[in-house]
Amino acid sequence: MKNDETLPSDLIIEPLKLKHLSMLRADNNSKYLGIFQILLCKKWFSSLESSFTNLIPTRNSTCLVAVERDNIIAYILATPINRRGTCWSISEPYFIGESICFSRYNLLQNLLRKVLYESNINTNSFLISINTNDSQSLSVIRQSGFQPLRIIKYWNRKECFKYRKKEYKENFIWEKLNEDNSQQIWRLEQARESMNFRSIFDRQWHDIYEKRNSFTGVIKSKEKHIIAGLIPSVCPQYNYSFELIRGLAWDERLNKSIPQRINNIKTGKNNCCIETTSEDNKLNQILNISNWEITQERVLLGRSVWKKQNGYKLKSIETELLTNLVGNLQQQPELPSTMQIGKNK
Repeated sequence: MKNDETLPSDLIIEPLKLKHLSMLRADNNSKYLGIFQILLCKKWFSSLESSFTNLIPTRNSTCLVAVERDNIIAYILATPINRRGTCWSISEPYFIGESICFSRYNLLQNLLRKVLYESNINTNSFLISINTNDSQSLSVIRQSGFQPLRIIKYWNRKECFKYRKKEYKENFIWEKLNEDNSQQIWRLEQARESMNFRSIFDRQWHDIYEKRNSFTGVIKSKEKHIIAGLIPSVCPQYNYSFELIRGLAWDERLNKSIPQRINNIKTGKNNCCIETTSEDNKLNQILNISNWEITQERVLLGRSVWKKQNGYKLKSIETELLTNLVGNLQQQPELPSTMQIGKNK
């Protein structure tokens, strides 16, 4: 997909290169030097992966920098969030300098345009998360074709709360993520999501399993049924960030099992964050009374484009679903009339 709009003459947006490291030193931004060195290594690995897309799935981030008069003023990251690379997340722009000629609004516009239209990212779907109070950035993102999918609440344990180890009762058990329960919790996740969200995110059970950490796992009833779980986040904002999800029907045992599980998490020096959707009042109420507090609220937005395949024109998700539905209805066999039923009798 091409975009005819050109960048202002004094602004250059390009993939991170070795030459940009010297700009950081000259700009007294040495604290970003280590970050850029890591991103540059990931970029080289990403370039290698892109040459073997049929053999090696792309796992590494792509970094784009905004340069004005030989000064880096901002950068943005795009990262694949599933194994197949069919959906990428775009970070908020990181501003490391002040522009002379351009507003942050214009910089975000140009950075997004570069990622969506001119990068080598081979995908149809993107996700981006932005603070609900950042109305200006939300406006730019919406203009770029993103639609809101959900509002996410981010919870951190209150500082006054001390970790205390407790034993579980016999009516439920905690089990770390494995291949079997990852498939079960994935099916539970799929059941609660809209078809539009599932088609954009395109997460499979092995995506959950591969991104597991020491905090993720499932809560099982004594009958071995999964009733809730902590799974890797869609767009994590912290190193240790995970979603708290449950089944569609509320299980009263969660009133005790969830507080006991989350308050047994020993984070040490790690900043641990739990995510819930704003609509799940029951989970939010449990966290609120369990010594956890909301630290921020963000909007998750998605953008998906169906490319032309097998001679078909570009279609939206809704059009495709409607076409399939009508087609299936037309193929149903004709039902006999009541007169015919009467005759057969």
